Amino acid sequence: MKINGVDTAVVENLVKRFQDEPKEAITPWSSTVVWQDGFHVEMAIGDHAAIAADEPQWLGGSNNGPNSVQLLLGALGVCVNNAFIAVASLSGVPVKSLETKVSGAIDLQVFLGLREGNAGFDQITVDFVVDSSGTDEQIQNIMSQAMKISPVENTVERTTKIDAHYDRVPVQ
Repeated sequence: MKINGVDTAVVENLVKRFQDEPKEAITPWSSTVVWQDGFHVEMAIGDHAAIAADEPQWLGGSNNGPNSVQLLLGALGVCVNNAFIAVASLSGVPVKSLETKVSGAIDLQVFLGLREGNAGFDQITVDFVVDSSGTDEQIQNIMSQAMKISPVENTVERTTKIDAHYDRVPVQ
């Protein structure tokens, strides 16, 4: 059955499969970022077309694409938006339209080394604009569940260990 464009049978079969084989649920994801020039980079993700990223001109870039914090906010928006649609669909709640607005502020004095503090977001706001025949209680529950199950929201909200390594290109 399809609801909100989601084939719920596919998702339900995936749930059953991962209940039966929990080890299969651990799925690796990756991206490769290649520097182009200045702050312009190209991201290769899966078999999709490369995505350009850069800094705005006022921050020393060429504005060839969104910057990393914009991409982070966008990734969070995509993830919670899709989680919202998944929960609504599996709950049988039709959604006519859904827009997810994600915003936050960063202190560039910290980023530029002018003072100590957090160079990242101290707070991020997610606003869902929903057109649905579901009740307010259903929509609130769907939103809460979407935030709870979103991998990107969970990664951003908690401390995540990041290991960094490097390989040198051999001198020729």
